[in-house]
This record gives sequence, C-alpha cells and structure tokens, in this order.
Amino acid sequence: MRRNLFITFMMFAMCTLGMAQTVVFSDNFDSYTAGSHLAQTNPAWTTWNDLPGSAEDGVISNAQSVSAPNSLYISGSVDQIYPFGNYYTGHYTVSFNMLVPSTGDGAYFNVQHRIKYQWAFACYFYNNGTGYLRVGNIDFNFTYPSNSWFPVVMDVDLDQNVASLSVNNTVVNTWPFHYTENDTLGELQLAAIDLYAGAPDPNASGTYYVDDFTVTEVNAALVGKFEVTPDTLQANMAPDDSCTLNLRLTNPGTMHTNYRIVPTYDIPNPDMTSTGASVLRYCSDTIQSSWGYYNATEYDIAIYFPSSELQSHIGKTLQTISVVMTDQITNAKIRVYDMGNSFWSTGPGDVLYEQSFSPVNGWNHVSLNTPFVLDGRDLWVGVWIDQPDSIYPIFFDNHIQNGYSSWVRKNNTWYTYIIEFPFSHMIMAQIDGTPINPWLNVDPAAGIVNIAGWPGDTANVDVKINTEGMGYGETHSAKLHCYSSDFDNKEVVVPVYLNITNVSVNEHNQIEVALYPNPATDFVQITSDQILSVKVFNLSGQLMHYGTYHDSRVIIPTTNFTAGTYLVEVTTKGGRTTKKVVVR
Repeated sequence: MRRNLFITFMMFAMCTLGMAQTVVFSDNFDSYTAGSHLAQTNPAWTTWNDLPGSAEDGVISNAQSVSAPNSLYISGSVDQIYPFGNYYTGHYTVSFNMLVPSTGDGAYFNVQHRIKYQWAFACYFYNNGTGYLRVGNIDFNFTYPSNSWFPVVMDVDLDQNVASLSVNNTVVNTWPFHYTENDTLGELQLAAIDLYAGAPDPNASGTYYVDDFTVTEVNAALVGKFEVTPDTLQANMAPDDSCTLNLRLTNPGTMHTNYRIVPTYDIPNPDMTSTGASVLRYCSDTIQSSWGYYNATEYDIAIYFPSSELQSHIGKTLQTISVVMTDQITNAKIRVYDMGNSFWSTGPGDVLYEQSFSPVNGWNHVSLNTPFVLDGRDLWVGVWIDQPDSIYPIFFDNHIQNGYSSWVRKNNTWYTYIIEFPFSHMIMAQIDGTPINPWLNVDPAAGIVNIAGWPGDTANVDVKINTEGMGYGETHSAKLHCYSSDFDNKEVVVPVYLNITNVSVNEHNQIEVALYPNPATDFVQITSDQILSVKVFNLSGQLMHYGTYHDSRVIIPTTNFTAGTYLVEVTTKGGRTTKKVVVR
C-alpha cells in the first residue's frame, strides 16, 4: 500500500514555475462503485490502522462531485491515508477539490513528516466558511465557500525547504517545510496526507467531500534503495573456532541509505536455571510527579533497552515487569513490544506479549505467566492503560529522560518525550536465567551506503561467528534484521545457520574450508586458515579462475560464470581440498 509518490495540491502552482512536470498519481473516484470503500478498491490508499474496508476507509459517494459522478466522502470514523513515501528531496504539488457542508461539524486534514509520528501541519475547517492552518504553533486564518466546491493546493519544495498552502485560490501561508504543526523543529521529510473525519472541536466528527486528487512531481526526488546479498548465511564449523562471513550491502538508488543490523537468535528451549536476577531500569525510586490526560482515553507508556546493551543477557527470560501506578485505574495490561521495523527510531513495533493486571497504589510487580525470551532484539516493555477522566496514573521519577526512558503512545502514535514532564517512566524489567553465547558479531552494525559510483557505494559487513563452548552435532540458527531508510524495503531478514561438525584437519589431510553461499549468484565467499591460492574449474576441466592470496577470506565473483556446477580447489598452509559450488 506504500508508493513512492508525493502529495501536492494543484497543477496551476506548478505551471507558473515553467518546469517539467509529471503527474505521478491522480484519482477522481469516478471509476469506483458508489458505496464502496476506497482503500479496499485501490491499494494506493490505506487507513490509519491499515484496515481497508473498515469504518476507517472512506466511502465513494455520488451525492456530490466536481468531475461527475463520484467523490470521496469523509465522515464518522474515516481516517484515510495516502502515503507518499519518506522523501527528503524533490519538488512536489498536491491538489484536490473539497466541499464542507454547513450542516456538519466542519473538516480537518493533516500532512505528515513521518507517517503516524510527526505532523508537518494541520488544516481545520469550521462549517461557516472559515478555518485555519496550524504550523509552527501558529494559526493562519482563511476563508472558503461553505457548501461549495473549492480547490486546496499544497506546494512542497524539499530542496529549498519551502512549503505553501492555498485554499480557494488564495495563499494562506508560506513557511520552512521542516516546521511541524506545533513546533519549528521537525524533519525535512514528506511522508503522507491524512484525510481524517476531524473538526476544530476535538469532540466533534467532521464531514466533507474530496474530489480530483492529484499528485504532481515538479523535480524528481532522490531516493535511497537497499539491497542485501546473500539472502542466507551458513557455516559448518568445529567447536571453539571462529570464522567470518560477509554481507554485501548495495544501493541502486539516487540517494544515500542508512542501515542498522540487529542479530536475533532462535532459542526454542531457554535455560531457566537462575544465575541471579538482574533489573533493567532507568528510573530511581523517587517520585517526581504524575501525569495523565484530562479526558478518558487509552494509551501506552514504554521504556526501551537497545540490543547493544543486552548482549550479556541473551537467552535469559523477562520474568517481571514493574510499574508505579494508582488503584484508580481498573483496566491495565503489561506489554512487551517488538522492534520497530525501520531504521528510524519511531518507537516500538507490534505487541508481542500482554497480560492484564489489577493495579494497586505504588509499585506493581507483575510476574509474566509465560516468561519472555530475550533473543537479542531491542527490548521494549511498558503498560497499556484505560484511563478515566481526570486521573493521572503515569508516574515519573526525578531523572531527566534519556531518549529511551519516556515513550508514550496515543492514537497509535509513539512520542519519545512529554514536554511538561521530561522525566523517566517508573518502569522496571526483571530478568533471570542462563545466558547463551551470543555467537554472532556484526561489524559495522550501522552505517551509510552511498549511491553507485560514489565512495562507499558498497558496504561489506563482517558477520563473525564464534563456536566457543559448542559441541559436535549441535545446530544453531539466528536472523540478521537489516533495517534501512529505504521506505519500500525497511527490513531485510537474513537467516544464519550454523552446524558444528568435525571439519578440522584429519587423517586424509582434509582442511577446514567454508564456502558460501551455495548455490551462488553474484559471488562465492571462501574462508579458511591462511588461504594461499584458489582455482575454479568447470566440469570439463577448464580453469575459470586462478588467484593467489594471503588471507583468511576470499571472494570470487561469479557473475561471468554460466549457470552450472564448478569445482573449487583451495590451497592453504594446512593442505589442499576441493569443493563443489553451484552457480545460478
């Protein structure tokens, strides 16, 4: 449902620029059946919770239109999102026509720097023909014809960091686009537009129609891409040994790509033997203040322990989550969340575990019915709260939050701090059990891949494996979660398989050589102790490659090899061996 498209509002703004323009998306809603749901019919659109066909999904209506016969009707619980992608460069306009009935409660839409996380601006419409744009925590008033169609146009030049909004052919304001709705410190990024059934009165539901939605590209964006090879890693090794495999990260896009790699381990039977409980926490025991929402609402609070801080605890289990609360809350759940599937720190991902409890005043120590295994991923723990009116159940200590210790989610949006109370949540996690040997080490675990032709256009990542303490016959597996800033490829998961076998020098003078991937596509990597030479023959005996080396790792390109089976002869200081490799 995500396309690399941008929203912008109206073609005339671009025509005055005298530049080449490309309509990258348009929808006049006329090809749909009246009464159908938009995102369910056209996957270029989605909803807040990615629920096409639900009450969040706008309805096609033939009651009003500019281009007959249909328009999009926004009312009730509709929360219609058009995702442009996360773009940092380029120049775009988005245009649509809008009708706000005077009999309703008004209308609302917003544009987002980061989808579901950071609002670029918001636009509010009263039902009497007045409204306001809110950006940079300032309101800019405008008028429009109530009960009539009028154009809305947004122009965003990311290269110049300039945006403007026009309502009914009148410019409302021009501003630096990195501003947010309520601040001047935001990201220079365009992600989505949200046609939400909201209104200036937060307790009201908006009603309006949208027609002739068009996205136009004035100057193309520079877009980073992310590719990882190989798609699987495998090693056959002896106990108490080590080797280095390789991941190759490339970027066929037009802008640099950021990446981060997190190993997780498959631990089907964790050792629950106690080695002494450890408490993970950022807070002290001193209460600084309490906090909550004025109106009844549901929300989450959470804290975050990065993977890099948990290496000595991998294989242990999370057994207790503790939180300071009040017994005025009667509906609460402890929760464990997954890593967010993005390079960007946008908060936790999906809920992996939850358990209801009845809060008491003070510390609530909730033992998990099923202990949660620490497998190497970032650990997010927190509490979901169903809060009544005017109750303040969130307690902070006297430590200033550190970016990890004070996350809040409301309306499916995570925030990394609370402005009024920028302290640490009073949440703790108790873990115990016997840790495993974290046998994977990734270096570098984060970085940048430049575009092709630039220095750093390929990142070679060493995946180091250590079999210390492992025994013959054991098999292990893990995953490398490769996160990136490529909006269309946020996460690539590379499985890693490890077999512990007797591959040391034996009576036949066979030497330890690992060859992968096999089958190979772009390259084959050979690891051993002090490789002296490598020869590759086809099955007819023709020498296809010969090289001399003084290294423990050699990479042989296979892109010029025809598909088939080849013999790889490896000579090291320990001897010589021949292995087969299949090239696809």
